[in-house]
Amino acid sequence: MDRLLQPEHIIDDWPDWSTGLRSRPVLLDEISGGRSNRSFLLQSDIGKLVLRINGPGSLLPGASRDNEIRIWQEASKQGIAPPLVFVDPNNNFLVSTFINSKLPPRPQLNPACVDQVFSLLDRCHRLDINAATINYFDHIEHYWQIIESGNKSPAPTLIKQRKPMRLMLESLLNSDTPTGLCHHDPVIANFVGSPDRLYLIDWEYAANGLQIMDYAALASEWKLDDATILEHTNIEPGLFTKTRVLYRYLCLLWEDAID
Repeated sequence: MDRLLQPEHIIDDWPDWSTGLRSRPVLLDEISGGRSNRSFLLQSDIGKLVLRINGPGSLLPGASRDNEIRIWQEASKQGIAPPLVFVDPNNNFLVSTFINSKLPPRPQLNPACVDQVFSLLDRCHRLDINAATINYFDHIEHYWQIIESGNKSPAPTLIKQRKPMRLMLESLLNSDTPTGLCHHDPVIANFVGSPDRLYLIDWEYAANGLQIMDYAALASEWKLDDATILEHTNIEPGLFTKTRVLYRYLCLLWEDAID
């Protein structure tokens, strides 16, 4: 990590973060999490904070940090995301309020957690904000470019699926499935809080898109069956089955690209 982006060096500039801070925050520990960014837990006189140092190349094609921050700030106003304390003007890092996570070991088996998750995604989809629109074709081709520029051959399964998945995506985009502001990364680690009050974090992939993609991701990442998804939404069952297949293909592409 660049010396200027070392957490202790960043913390040295704490007077620029917030007028509420009266003293230098203390670095407590690194928070385990995503592969793209590094996050650190801080103790301050306004409570615990999270310092996230943005990793290079962690955004999707066409995405921007400005887009992420604008969405995060609006989501925070609506109580969907933790408040942002400070955003680096150069977009190298951000500081947010720490939410102590008290999720049970298998939150997908906790009805209160599941209801909270669906509620948060629904509120996310209803956010009225001027955000970028994701191009799923560019997203897929971005991963293919990474894979093909590497020194290993793509998995035969991925090669076989390349054309059928493109046709499936075209069919999905031409359907009347609802669009709106989507999080696009509703993994369990991106929900923090308790079964009675959850928040969504890490809005890097958020953009206007197909709401059904969020639910396909949710089903896969939370290991929820189709019946649970359909019970909480108005999604057409056949369309959802196809979207789950498409999401799984995206995951395999991502895994092959970063391996």
